[in-house]
Amino acid sequence: MFGIEKLLEKILNRQNTPKEKREEFNIKTKYVHGLLFYNSYFDKLAGALSRDTVAFIVGGWIRDRLLNRPVGKKIDIDFVVTTDPFEIVKNFQKVVGGDIFKFEKETKVASIIFFEGDIKYRFDFSYMDISDILNSDLNFNEKELKIVDRLNENLLSRDFTINAMAIVFDDALGLGASQTVLFDPSGGLEDLQAGIIKPISYENIEKDPVRIIRGYRIAQEIDFDIDKDFEKWVKENKSILKNAPIERLRDEILKIFDKEKSYETLDKLLDKHILQEIVPEINEVLNEKESIEVLKNLENYLKKKKVL
Repeated sequence: MFGIEKLLEKILNRQNTPKEKREEFNIKTKYVHGLLFYNSYFDKLAGALSRDTVAFIVGGWIRDRLLNRPVGKKIDIDFVVTTDPFEIVKNFQKVVGGDIFKFEKETKVASIIFFEGDIKYRFDFSYMDISDILNSDLNFNEKELKIVDRLNENLLSRDFTINAMAIVFDDALGLGASQTVLFDPSGGLEDLQAGIIKPISYENIEKDPVRIIRGYRIAQEIDFDIDKDFEKWVKENKSILKNAPIERLRDEILKIFDKEKSYETLDKLLDKHILQEIVPEINEVLNEKESIEVLKNLENYLKKKKVL
């Protein structure tokens, strides 16, 4: 029904409920083929997952594969997992090597960075607890639906609709790839087709103001437009950037410089007085239009020298 029944069968060690006895839920579903999202390291990762792990691929990898973007030499893939992410990366490291990073914030997050030649991989695993669902007295179908509800809650806590889509990991494996459900509670696929960067909610942006800069950076990266209502909201609420961690703001701005047409994005941030909220002294240092022209010429020069 939702593409996770096989995982539940594995975890609960039981057979699937006969089709004619399964409860039908009135939920609009979207289907894609798992091979679209395949990566050669997924089969190795599958061996690092314990039998009782339910795993989903989420975020930018789903977005970029739906857009059929070139993969490039920096491959970042996000996963939501239902068992300890620290154990997963330790098991995976035995196969691929690399370095492990652990974070304990609102949820457990573990990352592994490894290389294949000049290609840099980063796999991030965030924990989603479903133990209460598995240990409940709910029937098979109800447990499946509850897990989907929890996944949707996770997706709806993210930044932008186009980053809030997911598929079941097992459906993207080399041998097991199949037609699978695209979990998309905020309408990200429609915004992807329209070429729009739209926040899931303004509350999510208020919780993490760095997402404002990230929105403009992603728009630059995939050549999308910022949602008009979001732009109006940013104009009225850009002062919340003063509460954002300066290190993370710096990282997002550096990522803007790392891509082509950085000067266009910086021009927008200056024109809308967003950058001034982060660096109030910037108007004293530069004349906006002249400086953007300098940045444009510098980027073109570095491109010719093959530095970028």
